[in-house]
Amino acid sequence: MDYQMMNFYIYQLQQHIQQLNEQINSLEKRIHQLEQHSSPKTTIEKLEYHFDQLKIERLDGTLHIGVTPEDLSNIDEFSVPGTSPPQMQSALHQTLNQHIEQEIPAYMEQLEQHYNYPLEPAYRKTLLDDLKKQLSSRIAYYQQANVPLDQLQDHILSNVKNELQLGLRKWFENHKK
Repeated sequence: MDYQMMNFYIYQLQQHIQQLNEQINSLEKRIHQLEQHSSPKTTIEKLEYHFDQLKIERLDGTLHIGVTPEDLSNIDEFSVPGTSPPQMQSALHQTLNQHIEQEIPAYMEQLEQHYNYPLEPAYRKTLLDDLKKQLSSRIAYYQQANVPLDQLQDHILSNVKNELQLGLRKWFENHKK
């Protein structure tokens, strides 16, 4: 190789290195801008389940109705003392338990047919039991609403019933074949 050819080759390498450095600098600036403008990140290191939350004992999915990761950190603070009389809580719990036992099974059968995902009776019972375990926390959650006391019971019933149906529908959507 002659001297001129070698110089030309070195010059091309320097140009390419300079071009790559400019690209790296540009990308670093973009990353820095994105980091400054990105929303705060939520890191979940550990999830702990309590008895009043839904936990399905099967590896292919978990159904959480009305609970987001942000809610999990405040789950112990759902109950608000004095929001409604204990008799109302008991009546709500009883009404919603009846709803789960009498109306939800038919709704689940509709979902099973619609999504072509039949459940075994034992698993269907597990799902229903898990829904019942969540009732206390969901009632307490809706008690926090700024609703007149005479309308609170209907507000809680309708919202929890809607959550039950929505949660089941989403569960079936995630498990359809």
